Amino acid sequence: MTQAPRNPFDVLPAALFNPLGSGGHQRHYMAILLRIYAMAEFNRFGLTRDVVVAEIVEYVTHEGADALMGADEHFDGDPEAPNTGDARQYAGWALRRLIEAGWLEREQSADYTEYIVLPDYAFTLLEALRAIQEQKPREYTGQLYAAHQLLTSENDDFSPALALTQAYENVRQLVRGLNELNQNIRRYTERVTHDRPVADLLRLQYEDYAQVLGPAYHALKTSDHVSRYRRDIVARLQAWQLDAAWLDHAADELAMQGRRTPAQAAEEIQHFLRFITEQLESLDPLLAEIDRRHAQYLRTSLRQIRYQLVGADGSFKDRLALLARGLAALLDTDVATLPEDAPAFQSMPVREPDSRSLYTPPRSRAPFEPAPVASALLDPADLRAYREQMLAAFGQVITPAKIQDFVAQFFNGHRTLHIAALPPDAFARTEDLPWLIYTIAYGNHPEVRYDIESLPGEPVDLGVVTVRPFQLVKRDG
Repeated sequence: MTQAPRNPFDVLPAALFNPLGSGGHQRHYMAILLRIYAMAEFNRFGLTRDVVVAEIVEYVTHEGADALMGADEHFDGDPEAPNTGDARQYAGWALRRLIEAGWLEREQSADYTEYIVLPDYAFTLLEALRAIQEQKPREYTGQLYAAHQLLTSENDDFSPALALTQAYENVRQLVRGLNELNQNIRRYTERVTHDRPVADLLRLQYEDYAQVLGPAYHALKTSDHVSRYRRDIVARLQAWQLDAAWLDHAADELAMQGRRTPAQAAEEIQHFLRFITEQLESLDPLLAEIDRRHAQYLRTSLRQIRYQLVGADGSFKDRLALLARGLAALLDTDVATLPEDAPAFQSMPVREPDSRSLYTPPRSRAPFEPAPVASALLDPADLRAYREQMLAAFGQVITPAKIQDFVAQFFNGHRTLHIAALPPDAFARTEDLPWLIYTIAYGNHPEVRYDIESLPGEPVDLGVVTVRPFQLVKRDG
């Protein structure tokens, strides 16, 4: 029986988000946590308390201790609040607050050295917060390529359960990222087009649409299109779904890797196979919806261009009045001609009338009269001559006598000859295949001296083709 998922609040400390939810230090707590996380992420020997305090002091010094501790209301009447201007005291106070909230933990070694440890949930939450802070574009093609390599590259060390599990995670992250992009296109578009000059908006419209969706999505729609990998992945998964031995082996391997019964492992393997296949086959409508919503929200940049070029209310009258005031300002400064960089007036070319300029009444077309079709007739004598020449040409290529001579060389004094008893090289080459066809086709011809009898049994492999068993029998007389 599958265990029900636990409530996240049963795992997280109750006061975990208190430092981030009130007071005037939320931003600083977040910056300090991300600095500690960056140090602990690849640290092999642990973080001592002195190292962590020194990192916080560096941050406080960079931000300005007076700015951090100048407002007493930020400490909510804390009796242990640091003194104004003391960066090290503030670092110790902030470290205690983060430990009390559950973001950090203390550990003491045998030599009484105190270490600062990040719990597992803190690693997960801080990684998500750092991804939000950095706003890095999501990578789509790498996940799909990794899934393709995992599922199609079988070698001696191939692990079906591990490959399928990792491919499932890659495809899940890919689809999740695309759904996230689809639901946030409006925010991404507004973020890119906000407070942009007209030139940048026009460039975004006509040259660089990938700036909104990201280069990775642009590659997913062009050079690394999903169709490059989908066919191979789906074909491999469908083959595995029909292979009972492979399913049993993968389920046994998955059951050994985790806390699952063989039945639960088999059900999970089937779920992975169905999920990957269904998600890959349904990607095209999702990509089309992303493109549709993207085109819809890019119209907002066109409205901004119109707003900046025409005026606040979008009327041509205000724009014309603005130009008139600009010309009047030039006259006030004794400028009689327009500047060299001023745009020229648009002028329409003058067209002179010609013979086609005058109106002519419509004329009805004459009815269509097809030309008579004359087919050449052959003289009956010529037709008979052509037919005889064609039959003579065919007769010179394949004749019953030639087929008889070809078959007779294999009897070697026997009355019957099984097809499996023919020499191994009789029909081993592709160019020998027509002789096999003629041998079977002329088996009942009156001008040959053998018959063909069908026999029961398994098909016979002749090298180029496989045929049903039969034997050649000499005719009497």
